[in-house]
Amino acid sequence: MSKELIAEEEETVVIGMWRGPSEMPTYKLTYFDLKGLGEPIRMILTYLGEEFEDNRIPIEEWPAIKPTIKYGRLPVLDVDGKRMYQAQAILRLLAKRAKLAGDNDLEAFEIDSIVGVVTDFISSYIPLWSFTDPKEKGEFIEKLKKETIPYYMKELDEIAGKNNGYLANGKLSWADLFFHSFIETLEGLIKTEIVKQYPNVLLARGKLHSTPGIKEWIAKRPKSFEDRS
Repeated sequence: MSKELIAEEEETVVIGMWRGPSEMPTYKLTYFDLKGLGEPIRMILTYLGEEFEDNRIPIEEWPAIKPTIKYGRLPVLDVDGKRMYQAQAILRLLAKRAKLAGDNDLEAFEIDSIVGVVTDFISSYIPLWSFTDPKEKGEFIEKLKKETIPYYMKELDEIAGKNNGYLANGKLSWADLFFHSFIETLEGLIKTEIVKQYPNVLLARGKLHSTPGIKEWIAKRPKSFEDRS
């Protein structure tokens, strides 16, 4: 069987999980009122032309809701009543439908590698949520600005410069959606325009935000917590 036929069969399997010949799936994304890990899912659904319920949970309500969510983690995506967990697994599945997951195993590996780096980057700022002392929080933010952010952003800027303004394989992939959503969240939380210091990443953001489907989402999306705080 040719690679083209195999790819078509895989595409049919993915789509067939959710819809019959004349049916449209219903999507409900549950996440915090943040961009974070939910925003790349919102982006890829609009890129696919899919309508979805954007269920945003206020952060202060999470402690009461957490026990009702399997694994105690968000986001979750309900597709025709079937609940899916783990942001990266959800994104990888949707990306296959959107043809944003690479054309072969090597391209998929390159995408996963970048996502791994971005995940490490995300982990470095998670303590930001736990500070109650403003002085300690301020010191942590300064360390992020002086050490952590430059360390990761320099590398990612070089990668974008070598990949036509994208982060893997010289074309749009779900790694771009994952990275830029995270950076927008971090910029909002520390009130600093990070990407303006990195020309290739700045160009990459512009390319992502002008992508059909995603462009329309950017124009209509509501302001989230990090935009208002």
